[in-house]
Amino acid sequence: MRRPTWVLAAPFSVVALLALATLLAPPYPDSWWAAGLAVATGAAVGVAGVLTLVHRDKPWLNTLAAYLMFPYAGFLHHAAGGSSSGMTVLVLLPILWLALTGTRRELWIAGALALVTFAVPVLLIGPPTYSLGDWRRAVVWAAVALVIAPVIQRIVSDLGRETARTRLANARVEKLFEDAPHGVALLDPEGRIVRVNTAMAVMVGMEPEEMRGHGFEEYESPEEETLPTHLGRVLDNRDEVLQTACNLRDSGGNDVNVELSSTVVNDPSMGDIVMVNVVDISDRRSYLDRLAHLADHDALTGLANRKRFDHELQRHLERCRRYGPVGALLLLDLDNFKQVNDTLGHHHGDQLLITVSGLLRRAIRSTDIVARLGGDEFAILLTDGGEEEARRVADLVVDRVRDHAATLDGVRRRVTASVGAVTFKAAAEHSADVLALADMTMYDAKEAGRNQAAVLPEGDARGPRSSARLLWQSRIEEALETDRFELHLQPIMDLSDDRIGAAEVLLRLREQDELVPPARFIYIAERTGLMPQVDAWVIAHSVEMLARIRRLDPDFRLEVNLSGHSIGHPEIESTIVESLRRHDVPPSSLILEITETAAVADVGLARAFAERMTDLGCRFALDDFGAGFGSFYYLKHLLFDFVKIDGEFVAHSNLSAIDRTIMRSIVGIARDLGKQTVAEFVSDPEVLEVVRAEGVDQAQGFHIGRPVPYDEFVEAFLPHAPVAASDTVA
Repeated sequence: MRRPTWVLAAPFSVVALLALATLLAPPYPDSWWAAGLAVATGAAVGVAGVLTLVHRDKPWLNTLAAYLMFPYAGFLHHAAGGSSSGMTVLVLLPILWLALTGTRRELWIAGALALVTFAVPVLLIGPPTYSLGDWRRAVVWAAVALVIAPVIQRIVSDLGRETARTRLANARVEKLFEDAPHGVALLDPEGRIVRVNTAMAVMVGMEPEEMRGHGFEEYESPEEETLPTHLGRVLDNRDEVLQTACNLRDSGGNDVNVELSSTVVNDPSMGDIVMVNVVDISDRRSYLDRLAHLADHDALTGLANRKRFDHELQRHLERCRRYGPVGALLLLDLDNFKQVNDTLGHHHGDQLLITVSGLLRRAIRSTDIVARLGGDEFAILLTDGGEEEARRVADLVVDRVRDHAATLDGVRRRVTASVGAVTFKAAAEHSADVLALADMTMYDAKEAGRNQAAVLPEGDARGPRSSARLLWQSRIEEALETDRFELHLQPIMDLSDDRIGAAEVLLRLREQDELVPPARFIYIAERTGLMPQVDAWVIAHSVEMLARIRRLDPDFRLEVNLSGHSIGHPEIESTIVESLRRHDVPPSSLILEITETAAVADVGLARAFAERMTDLGCRFALDDFGAGFGSFYYLKHLLFDFVKIDGEFVAHSNLSAIDRTIMRSIVGIARDLGKQTVAEFVSDPEVLEVVRAEGVDQAQGFHIGRPVPYDEFVEAFLPHAPVAASDTVA
């Protein structure tokens, strides 16, 4: 129950003293002995009451003071004239007091004392001062103590609990408000600050009291006008929680990126209040900006990457279609760059790429775009100007790269730049892809001796000096139509039993009496979007060939390379499914090779494609492992069954302890992941012995066997399998 307080005791004391004062005021009572006893018991009640308020650890004092009130009321009742005095109402004081501060047991005692207070005078004094009818008063006041007072007690108890809960809830709300990790501001409908918490004040570098009464929009960055509009929308949509982002300006003049979440709250004492939650998202914004930058920029050089460059190129092409061709495209390739990595190390190679990036930035205007397309290949998009401007920038780039590379030690042949430049006007005259033209023009510069720029002249119908490359697109299309592609097989040896149980399919193009290697036309097929068609041709003919080989060796497997442009392409997937079904070839005998440098273009797309093909039953090989920067990332995120160790770490492993250590680590990781390893570029017996000693599962290279046509492969590596006439391949 509530403990007695001075505030609670005051009205009871006033009523008790007022009753005593009316007794002692004229006309004076006849029973002075009763009045004296009333004063004495009243003083005792006062002393006990004061001690109760002082010594709260002694609750019996409070009960004593209440019990003494009954004789006090009885003496006042008698001194004032007995039954006719009207002082019986004073019995209500201790009953109410115990209802507020006592227990149910104490109320039962109070009921008994009320009965005694009225019954004793009737029995001891009797008529005429006290009539026998006073027993009715005794019963009523006892009933008040026993029936009504407990109700009051229960009401007071419930109110006490509700008050305690309310105070606790208010304390929690107050603590949540003050200790909230984000800023909270309470505004009136005009946008003036009523109150802010500590986090909000810290966010703008002020004290909470200093902000009170100021308009919230005063703390917004001067160049923005977001807050007035936001607050207006909040007041117009009172039942909604509205969000927006803006910049606040702190006391030091720095901008703070924040996100606001606001709603209208009705306060009984203050009316409508706008509650604004303010979250500092500066770190999140910086992180998102960093992610957005990484998505569009090269991590090493900070230049635009291939994705961003393609986007900017398409925008410029759209501009040229609308307003006429203007500007130029330059492609740059570093000559002899591999020597830097081989002689000075990859760290120096990276530093050279970073330096060249800076040179290219300084060679162009702020409105132009420079990008790293991959490896040591760069592109420059001049958004304005013509042939002379393109030639000037190309020559400047060549000179600056040559002058800087001349300062490098340890490179026997200087690193230089070959630049191909094509204006958009010249590309329009040739009705050709500007990127392909620039690429071909760059190779003109390389074939002319490197360390120079080649510019495709406007108004010259001859095109690049290596004009045959302009015809490659039609030649590739014609080869697809007339089946002039050929497939050669390079054997793969299983080192557990030295058996040739697999081969890699390699593509060739028949040009009259010449077999053209893929290096001369694949990049053109990729540039012109023909690579999926080429890969589809290879898959269809490889599966057909695989079916015939498996009639000779039922366990034989074929590995087929896929270009990064073909991964996930619908035509490729449908060709794989249809070819396997048509020739009744087990999908597990078809191994699809994906280079990690091809997978890096879109790891998510490559993984989804691999999952679909794995569900079909095909297996995957991660080719050229170790050639890229993110090799171990691909081990985690790509599905594969074989790891083909890049020849860079195999070819000289018998001479280089570093190469051998790297090979050993790749084998260990693959074995722990349950994958098999294939060593490429095994060119002599010594390398084969190293590969075998390090636990590689399979070997491939010129020492095992060179790529040969189907007939020669069967004769050389499947000597006990007869070759039918129908098994020859054109």
